[in-house]
Amino acid sequence: METFDKCMSVLRPLIAEGDTNGIAAAERAVNEYVAATPSPDQKNALATVQQAVQAHKEECSGLDLSFADAVNDYIERLMRRFE
Repeated sequence: METFDKCMSVLRPLIAEGDTNGIAAAERAVNEYVAATPSPDQKNALATVQQAVQAHKEECSGLDLSFADAVNDYIERLMRRFE
């Protein structure tokens, strides 16, 4: 759970700012979380982050909404690797 909290502590402020310059940092946070998760649990780990981003996204509008969508799209691309 510590790695999830670390990932979300990076993602939450980036989503709130909505600055596209933060996309690389968001992707890095997701990648680090997945890398720290044992292989059989990685798809579930991504789903957990995606749910958290979705919950945070409900409070967004404008640029931060677009940023949340970009993070969500990145997670979707990563999840396809596990199908």
